Amino acid sequence: MYQALYRQYRPKTFDEVLGQEHITTTLKNQIVSENIGHAYLFAGTKGTGKTSTAKIFSRAVNCLNPIDGNPCNECAICKGILDESMMDVIEMDAASNRKIEDIREIRDKVIYPPSKAKYKIYIIDEVHMLTNQAFNALLKTLEEPPKHLIFILATTDLQKLPQTILSRCQRFDFKRITSKDIIINMRKITSELDIKVDEKVLQLIARNSDGAMRDALSLLEQCISYKSEELTYVDALNILGIANTDLIFSMVDNIKNKKIEDSLLKVDQIIQEGKDINQFIKDLIYHFRNLLIVKTSNNSVDIMDMDEETISKYKKQSEDISLDFILKSLDILNKSENQAKWATQPRIILEMTIIKLINLEDQASLEDRIKKLEMAIDNGKLPIAKPISTANKPKNKVSKKMQQSKPKEQKLEQEKQKEIEPVEIVDDGKELPFENIKVHWDTILKIVKEKDIKTNAFLREGKLVSFSNNNLVLGYNDGFGFHKEAMERPQNKELVEQIVSSHFNKNIKLKFIMIDGKMEDDTEKNEDKIKEVIDFFGEDIVEIE
Repeated sequence: MYQALYRQYRPKTFDEVLGQEHITTTLKNQIVSENIGHAYLFAGTKGTGKTSTAKIFSRAVNCLNPIDGNPCNECAICKGILDESMMDVIEMDAASNRKIEDIREIRDKVIYPPSKAKYKIYIIDEVHMLTNQAFNALLKTLEEPPKHLIFILATTDLQKLPQTILSRCQRFDFKRITSKDIIINMRKITSELDIKVDEKVLQLIARNSDGAMRDALSLLEQCISYKSEELTYVDALNILGIANTDLIFSMVDNIKNKKIEDSLLKVDQIIQEGKDINQFIKDLIYHFRNLLIVKTSNNSVDIMDMDEETISKYKKQSEDISLDFILKSLDILNKSENQAKWATQPRIILEMTIIKLINLEDQASLEDRIKKLEMAIDNGKLPIAKPISTANKPKNKVSKKMQQSKPKEQKLEQEKQKEIEPVEIVDDGKELPFENIKVHWDTILKIVKEKDIKTNAFLREGKLVSFSNNNLVLGYNDGFGFHKEAMERPQNKELVEQIVSSHFNKNIKLKFIMIDGKMEDDTEKNEDKIKEVIDFFGEDIVEIE
């Protein structure tokens, strides 16, 4: 009966376990010194050798002829465990046996000694799937098991285990297997199978296995099933639905050079070739990750597990890409990967992501400009054009020669910001009603706008509050304190005072205050009261502040 590659080539001794020397050495020493614990916890990501190590350990502790802590795999006990005819080694999956009744059944059976072996061993895979009640039922047995009993618990999600379980076990953390070890193992297997495989194929599979030997062998088996004589890089790309590295480099170049049409055409090419969109997004993430490494690290060869030729291509492409762009691109790609998993139209997610990446620099530039503007406003350093005061200066005369030397834009700006002609204001002594100012206020705003558009923007947010003794009060609501402060600057205040005074032929002074909603509603009532007080006491006595 045919067995999958990962089962055919499952390690049979501790020395064959890849990348976990820190664990296998400890276990061998315990077996040699007969210092064997009663409960072990193997934790790590999928495909790193947890179950394989547990099975090797179950044979090694029961082996009749152990060799330096390894099982001989030749004695009756080892063979019985290998062909699963030995009833003293029980392997169970906690995902399908997670209830308290299943653990109680184990608890009732562990009291019986093993039939042939020295130890009865329970291997519980994915132990984090047990219910809280099942964990509680296991606690007492796990803490004080019979002398003939060993528990080996395996999990891919250590944080879900109760602390009471963790404290009763010897814990071993399994590492991800390096690409180098995965490639060496696959090369050994293909050599035994007499299959010629391009080295780039092995690198491609190792990169996409995410440190899991089981996943790597499953991908290799898929490729071998397609072509068992000689497997090329192009064959592997077509079988696994992975985009060509050159295509990804070209796509990133198009993104960098803002070529939207070429980028979208490449997306269409990927779709037409039957590539997996989710896999392509992962490939883009991996590509930008490599750009990040070569941009920031001096030892990128050791980190990336690639040949120097490929790394040099990454370095060349990263020269014209900023670190900030790479980081923001990775953030966008990670979000799009999560969206594409559940999207009914993942192609749209990919196309949106490509366009976002192309427009990323423009967006970042705009964000920087907005931040600088906000900081200038917060610090009161927003540059405002200063109107030329003409109260004490004669009209400025500019020679024709100097005007001709200035650019057209500057001349236009000068024509817009014409000076106010000095006007001699003679107060006729007549009363100026507040209502009259309200009627003419829009005209005042238009005149101010012609002279200085920024001052007009600050002034128009103010509301007319009161007028008395030639003092005109304007109020600003909450949130417009910046506008009030801008109007209190001498150049702005003097400009508006001169325009208002010239318009009404009175020497009028401005005052700016903050108001709330209630004050704004009661403005007219306050005006009437102020007028009554002035009529009673006279303008010479009453002073409004």
